[in-house]
Amino acid sequence: MFSMISMGQLEMYLERKLEDQLDFTLLDVRSRQEFRDGHLAGAVNIPLEEAELWAGNSLVGLSYNLPVIVYCGHGSKSLIAARMLDQMGFLVLAAAGGLASYRGKYYKSI
Repeated sequence: MFSMISMGQLEMYLERKLEDQLDFTLLDVRSRQEFRDGHLAGAVNIPLEEAELWAGNSLVGLSYNLPVIVYCGHGSKSLIAARMLDQMGFLVLAAAGGLASYRGKYYKSI
């Protein structure tokens, strides 16, 4: 079963990652264009629409040895992705509310 975290909690996770106190993969499941328009620092983009690529070891940037924190634009796609990844055996956290509710300093745009 995956867990939910708030975008504020995600901000704290990102702080700890930058201080080398915590390691995880930050997964953005929005489209490639949405990712190019702006994303959280350090995120890996694997769109939900490409979920068929999420089988076995073909997951570029994802590891069964590290927690995966999933986010999207508003929270719905990240919930779907979190369920899928959880069923595949990943340790997953889903960020509630998505980028629409993020007000922190780790947002990167062009």
